[in-house]
Amino acid sequence: YQEVQELSALQASLRFIPGLVVGFCLNVATGLLVHKVPAHYLVIITTLVCAGSPLVMALIDPKWPYWYAAFWSMVLYPVSADVLFTVSSLIIVDVFPAKTHALAGAVFNTVAQFGTSLGIAIMAVVASNVTRESGNPNKESPAALMEGYRVTFWLEFASMLLTVGIGIVGLRKAGKVGLKRE
Repeated sequence: YQEVQELSALQASLRFIPGLVVGFCLNVATGLLVHKVPAHYLVIITTLVCAGSPLVMALIDPKWPYWYAAFWSMVLYPVSADVLFTVSSLIIVDVFPAKTHALAGAVFNTVAQFGTSLGIAIMAVVASNVTRESGNPNKESPAALMEGYRVTFWLEFASMLLTVGIGIVGLRKAGKVGLKRE
């Protein structure tokens, strides 16, 4: 999207600051809430909220000012990932005996990092293929790039809705996590 709006690296980097602030605040809030609110509620609500981020970007007009739409996407994007990672990590660790908690957490972190890398790679392939197949003769133009990005934003939105469904079905019995057990 940086190339679509023809932003410098500094301008693009500054646009990520709201996500960092929200992510920090959300991690603190998650730490305070995770043992009080059932896990499935946390995951479903935050994933639905986060689904707004790719939805906004799928509908965005690149000519709009940053504050009109892209800002809200940047505010929403960390919501699910931060909560989902924390809740999932606690659920995974809770399933294993105390002597293997570190191993379980390490394996979960490795799989999460692999999944993130795979997701980014899939989105990059989709975006580049759509851009390459676009009717625009200049494949490097902002319009051609935006065609590819827009498809990936819709794909991300669909993925978030799929995650909501998986959370509803898979976490319905999860209850509260992060409780100390004697």
